[in-house]
Amino acid sequence: MKLILKILHINYIIYVICLFTIDINAQQSFHLQKIAQVKIPENASSIWGYTDSHRVEYALLGTSKGLRIYSLENPANPQELISILEYPSLWREIKTSGQFAYIVNESYGGLLIVDLRSPKDSIPYRFVSQLVNAEGDSLELQTSHTLFVDEKGLIYLSGAKNIGNAFAILDPRVDPWNPLVLYNNQEYYCHEVFARNDTVYAAELLNGVFSIFDCRDKKNVQRIADQPTGGHFTHSVWLEKDRKILYTVDETEGASVEAWDLTDLEFIRKSDSYKVNNKEYPAVIPHNVFHTNDRLYVSYYTEGVRILDTRDPYNLVEVALYDTHEEYLEGFHGCWSVYPFFKDGLCIASDIENGMFVLQYDNNPAAYLHANIRSARDGSSVQNAKMELSSRGISTEAFSGLNGLIKTGLGLSDTAYILVTKKGFYPHRDTILIKQDSTVYLNIDMLELPVYDVTLHINDRQSGQAIQNAEVVFYNSDFEFRYQSDSDGRVLAKDIYSQPWNISAGKWSYRTEFFADLPINGNQDLKMELGKAYQDDFLHDLQWTSFTSQDPLVHWRRGTFEELAFKFSNFPTKDIDADFGNYAYYTSNYEISDTAYHLKGQLTLQSPPMDLSGFDEIELSYHAWSYGGYESTKQTWLQLTDTSLLLENIPENLTGQFNPVSKIHLKVKGYKRDSAHFQFKLFNHVDSFFKEIRLIAAFDGFQCIGKINASTEETYPSIQLYPNPANQIIHLNLPGNIPLPASLTISDLFGRNLLQRSCLKQGEIEMDIGELQAGLYWVHIKGTAFKCSFVKI
Repeated sequence: MKLILKILHINYIIYVICLFTIDINAQQSFHLQKIAQVKIPENASSIWGYTDSHRVEYALLGTSKGLRIYSLENPANPQELISILEYPSLWREIKTSGQFAYIVNESYGGLLIVDLRSPKDSIPYRFVSQLVNAEGDSLELQTSHTLFVDEKGLIYLSGAKNIGNAFAILDPRVDPWNPLVLYNNQEYYCHEVFARNDTVYAAELLNGVFSIFDCRDKKNVQRIADQPTGGHFTHSVWLEKDRKILYTVDETEGASVEAWDLTDLEFIRKSDSYKVNNKEYPAVIPHNVFHTNDRLYVSYYTEGVRILDTRDPYNLVEVALYDTHEEYLEGFHGCWSVYPFFKDGLCIASDIENGMFVLQYDNNPAAYLHANIRSARDGSSVQNAKMELSSRGISTEAFSGLNGLIKTGLGLSDTAYILVTKKGFYPHRDTILIKQDSTVYLNIDMLELPVYDVTLHINDRQSGQAIQNAEVVFYNSDFEFRYQSDSDGRVLAKDIYSQPWNISAGKWSYRTEFFADLPINGNQDLKMELGKAYQDDFLHDLQWTSFTSQDPLVHWRRGTFEELAFKFSNFPTKDIDADFGNYAYYTSNYEISDTAYHLKGQLTLQSPPMDLSGFDEIELSYHAWSYGGYESTKQTWLQLTDTSLLLENIPENLTGQFNPVSKIHLKVKGYKRDSAHFQFKLFNHVDSFFKEIRLIAAFDGFQCIGKINASTEETYPSIQLYPNPANQIIHLNLPGNIPLPASLTISDLFGRNLLQRSCLKQGEIEMDIGELQAGLYWVHIKGTAFKCSFVKI
């Protein structure tokens, strides 16, 4: 073992030395050269190209104000031919059918139609919003998110009001100025579509799938398949010309470009995926994909244009890039789209803030690497091992599949550096020589870390007694293991890898105890003592419950937010700082915008029971967050044995963080409180829940600290009060042991007396509360411990 470790150490030193001999600075360009840039005073959106009958090429640039058309007869010096003012819109999309261009936006005005038959002489154009279908019915087109033109010249609108929320098919071949509507569907939303051979491939953004439609019969269009994409926010699709390979993009932070093998629609397979390897800013967002000549062109916000070699659709390799945008590093800025269909590698790209770029690609090919990752112990395949491959400042990452095989590559010929990592194994480092248009095959044997046994004893700090059914969690950045203590308070964790570990023990009614970064270098025998408290950071599953009044679709879930397909910048998507683990509670509709998941009625997160009978006062603290809903409430409550206390209304914020800690002090003496529950209650108007954004919430870091009673507390029955909540009148039934006359007082949460009444008899009385503002109030009798609360509505 010592010899192996020494060899590994020497390899590591060689690897580090090699790293310092290469350029590790981020590159702005790689095999994609800027020929020209055209800056404009407004923001740019999409871009398309056109080639006239004399083979002169033109750029059609959408902007926030309209359409700009440039001659690229000299690509190094684009000449603007016309600027057409349209309805102002941040979204403008362009395609050409024959010798006409068709432009849509998301503001108003329908179709802008532009005649490109003689662009050097004149460029007539017209706005068309009234269309006619084959039956002669008039249809109004207001807006469309985007459009596509197939090989026949048919126009496919997607996300179009009021003609095709899914998609509509227009035929401009008879009269380019007045396209005929062949088909339209309003039933669901398609963000973009691609069409070929009377088949439509649709990106259903909100459903998170791409779908496939048979459109041969325009009067009977049939959905024939659909497939969820990795980010569940399917933005764009593009099909290869000669193979059944479809490319998709989810327009979300850190999403991958995915390739799908559609050879068998009964068994759609993801052949590969690609993600920009930007470790410093991993949340970059892909936008659009276009395929031509064995290459996939991808436009990335803040990352510019990336080109992938797709000759092997099961091994996509980046071979060129140009970063059009260096101002912003994350977010919806920078490159909108790219048009790669000119001859000889010329392409054009649009950048929201920086205008139009004319770029030249040199057709750089990929060098491939196939590596078989095996265990050095028994030769078995090692799954999900990560390989980092780098050379001359260019790097990529890939993971081994079920058979241990990694397929990857780089767009260059040179010495490359390999780092293979896998949880539970020592890192493997190596150098190889890769060559473009060829494949290197490797077998890599990974050495497994040693394992040890850890015994843990869990005891009550005060009594010293063993604690049964405490949950113990061993976790680090690689693993998470969970155990339960037995009747002797004992946990035996076998085969724990020799790494630093966080070890946490918890049980409801005890404070969680924690070992941080404890190195395991041999068999261990440890002891943990738990003190009494009610505290939960949700690393442990201590059986909080979620219940709803009417909505079976939405519930509270416990997780790390890593379960989310994509992250939000204005909602909390990570655990609060300074607690154990990375877990929190959040609602299950966090990333589902479908109106069915907006939350209908009431949803409650409730703690396990707390026995507070030993406390006169308590302090509750927690981090709560909620947003959205229609005529909604977002409140925390303390449910005592026979009454409920409103704690607070949760404020909304869109900072992307939990609200600051809430600390609430309560005097609970006089209440029956042997079975109390904390509750986070959400309510969304049952009949109007669909009118606003979904009601969502998150919760973390709960704690209840009590002040121990100074003496044994006398037990008093509560005043019986109804109705609760109340509007105008409350009825009270005073117990027979109240001394008369009794002075009855109503006070607010700050102890201010608001109403008083003198009572001369026991039994039922009533009080008029019509002058009180809505809120929580106390009813008590002077000189006694009788008290209860009610809510005025």
